[in-house]
Amino acid sequence: MAVLCAVLLTACGGGDGSDRAKSPDLADQDRFLRDYVQFLNASDQEGLGRLLDAHPQGSRDARARIKAYGGQDWDVRWIRTSEFAGVWTVNVTGTARAERKPVRVTETITWEDAHWVMAPLPGVVPTPSNAAGTEPPG
Repeated sequence: MAVLCAVLLTACGGGDGSDRAKSPDLADQDRFLRDYVQFLNASDQEGLGRLLDAHPQGSRDARARIKAYGGQDWDVRWIRTSEFAGVWTVNVTGTARAERKPVRVTETITWEDAHWVMAPLPGVVPTPSNAAGTEPPG
């Protein structure tokens, strides 16, 4: 599966509607990522849409993610880096399907308004005219 690089920061991302602390908690980010993988494994578009509900196009992005990755029985782990306050690059690595084929995905996750917000898949949400490109150079 191709590596996805998404750098839009005003994106689809989540929350379950509960009140959270004003500062980001990486244990909470882990829960968010576990929920993300669980919804993908179950091909639960409605649940994934709720997780990505911080953006108006969250359900549309959920549909695209389920189409690309859903129902694959992911067994994943992730590592994260942060070069800017409130913004993490998360490298999701694992295997999928009965063949246990490798899966590698790079996600951009931000902490906005007491919610984890995941950048949408490229092409799902219209890109603002002044936004940075998501394609690698060359």
